[in-house]
Amino acid sequence: MCPLPPSVLRFRLPADGTPPVPGVGSCHGLGKVVRFHLRGGKISASFLGRLYSDYLYFASSNKSADDFHEKVTEALQLFEACVLDFSLRACVYNNTLNNAMPVRLQVGLYAVYLLDWLTVFNREQFLILRLEDHASSVKSTMHRVFQFLNLGPLSEKQEALMTKSPASNARRPEDRSLGPMWPVTQKILRDFYGPFNARLAQVLADEAFAWKKT
Repeated sequence: MCPLPPSVLRFRLPADGTPPVPGVGSCHGLGKVVRFHLRGGKISASFLGRLYSDYLYFASSNKSADDFHEKVTEALQLFEACVLDFSLRACVYNNTLNNAMPVRLQVGLYAVYLLDWLTVFNREQFLILRLEDHASSVKSTMHRVFQFLNLGPLSEKQEALMTKSPASNARRPEDRSLGPMWPVTQKILRDFYGPFNARLAQVLADEAFAWKKT
């Protein structure tokens, strides 16, 4: 296991679609806090909202719920074809496959990446947070972070600065007018991500990470 110094690491899982493989390189400079950045839209499950927001952010033209559905279907076919011939992990980290998929399905496979990190770091060195929980109570979340890092109590001035900070990666007004993804798209994505979310909830011993509530 690699001991972590008392500093803060904030990263997305994955940051660029190809997360670093634990065990490669030095542990120096790695921090103690991990945050899942799950960008939610105006639908119930953040792990689905993240993929839809990702599509709206990166697609340059002809964006629509219909186009998103077609791209999700194509990406699922490509991914499922890969796992017929290779291991799940090999497909998740396959740059060629990730570049070929029209939407980044691999970004939401949090359990795969976290299990890799846990082969290197101790579980107690991680604080895993859901973005929707942070958004609903910034003050409560930041108190947890400060306590976890042994930074002492959060001052009223610090609380005010954190709670007044504007949200980043907000959906553009022109994208909001496109409306939510189709219900059928939500269903096939829930079916795909369901086992991975269940595994994530099991690893973290927290059913909130299964995103069962709708």
